[in-house]
Amino acid sequence: MKREEKALVDFKQIMDDVVHLLRKSTRAKTVYLNWVNRSRKQFVLETQSTSLPNVMFRDRVMFDQHFLEPYIDLQEIKALKVGRNVLRDDLKHYYDFVPVRHQLLIPFINNGETVAITVIETETEFSVSEHDESISAYRNALANVLNTYLELTDLYGQEEVWTDYEVSLEKINPKHHKVDILNQMAEEMQKLLPSGGVSVILRGMEVWTTVFNTSDSEMSPVPGLVMEEKSMAYDALQKGEPQFSIHFNQNPKRISGDERKSEGATLAVPLIINGRRHGVVLAYDKNPLTFKESTKHQIINLVRTAVLSIQVNLDRLPVDKDLFTSDYGNFIPDLWELALQKELNRKNGRDYTLWFGLITIDNLQALRSKYRLEELNRIQRTLVNSLNPNRFGANGFIGFNSDYVMTYLVNCLSQQKYDDWIQAVEDKFRTPLELSDGKQIKLGIKLGSVRVDSNFNEVHDIVSAAKKELSGELNATG
Repeated sequence: MKREEKALVDFKQIMDDVVHLLRKSTRAKTVYLNWVNRSRKQFVLETQSTSLPNVMFRDRVMFDQHFLEPYIDLQEIKALKVGRNVLRDDLKHYYDFVPVRHQLLIPFINNGETVAITVIETETEFSVSEHDESISAYRNALANVLNTYLELTDLYGQEEVWTDYEVSLEKINPKHHKVDILNQMAEEMQKLLPSGGVSVILRGMEVWTTVFNTSDSEMSPVPGLVMEEKSMAYDALQKGEPQFSIHFNQNPKRISGDERKSEGATLAVPLIINGRRHGVVLAYDKNPLTFKESTKHQIINLVRTAVLSIQVNLDRLPVDKDLFTSDYGNFIPDLWELALQKELNRKNGRDYTLWFGLITIDNLQALRSKYRLEELNRIQRTLVNSLNPNRFGANGFIGFNSDYVMTYLVNCLSQQKYDDWIQAVEDKFRTPLELSDGKQIKLGIKLGSVRVDSNFNEVHDIVSAAKKELSGELNATG
């Protein structure tokens, strides 16, 4: 038997004993204790003791079906007379006949709220002064037993939390891919945040942007939201250490002034790998009290464990190399596929519409015959930065699919906003594109996209549908 289960059994046995002792010491016919369950609006029987043969209690009775309903907020001991203060027919725990004429209600108060009521039932009028010592001893015993039980179960609960936390740490394994490590880290964090979530911000397209949220996250920022100065994420990156804040009037912002919700509290933890800042992890919850010192420690240590697990398998990185992007600055397939799957798995729904698409260069053969490999690579890097959805008034990011074929994840509030984004991108490429060395080249691009909705369950299905759309665009232009 688990220790917490044993504590509950012991508690119930002690409750049986003290109620029985109260009945014997007061020479009452029947004594019983009901908990006041306000959330379910029920009186819940804990225990009873009686010398009468015709007694049968129900375990749970709704407030409006119980004679104790007027006394759910009782603060002082109260005497009742059967037939005057309470109807005989309402004493439904007796069958055939009601052998008692008097009742004494003893409330148990915890944190200013009536949480239980003990009822003493007698045939003759009950003298409180005569049994003052017995009642006082009972109330003290009840308080001590309940507090001890709550303390024990709280300690067991804390111990269980740390045991679960050790299991969480073990799931972050250096043998896994770096994106899988990030994902596992975020999901283990989510377990610590009952009314919040986790978001991961990484560098790509030469900006810092939100790449994915946990599937169970609440009030999470939209994917592709670019980090701004005067945000918690920016402070964490600049200072290189965790930043914690409680939000007042939607401030401080977690990532950007464009985010829709900043409430409760947030802990921003930088991802520092091999001495370089590669991202920020945001853990947030509507209830600031969630962030006890122990919880903050667990979240920060989960990030630290993930960093060490990623670091183990890394060669020395060039100082300007982003860890989660291709050589062209767009996010690697493992990452954008994860972000897309997270959006498919979202349990709290979305208040925005998401599109996935593919972009390619339609005059690729002409470019390959005209430019050297180094210049072609520069073209791709420039193309990635130029296609950043945030340059055209939308939230989103660009991913790598294959050479000269990029993916994108864009979210807009409506179909019209998305159509406006497509139009803005096409207008951009009607004029020559300027490379980093000042050269200007004419690029033709083609897009194929699908709306991410309940028609899809797998990333593969979405990608296949977008490829089909892109093929149709390419065939249409010959």
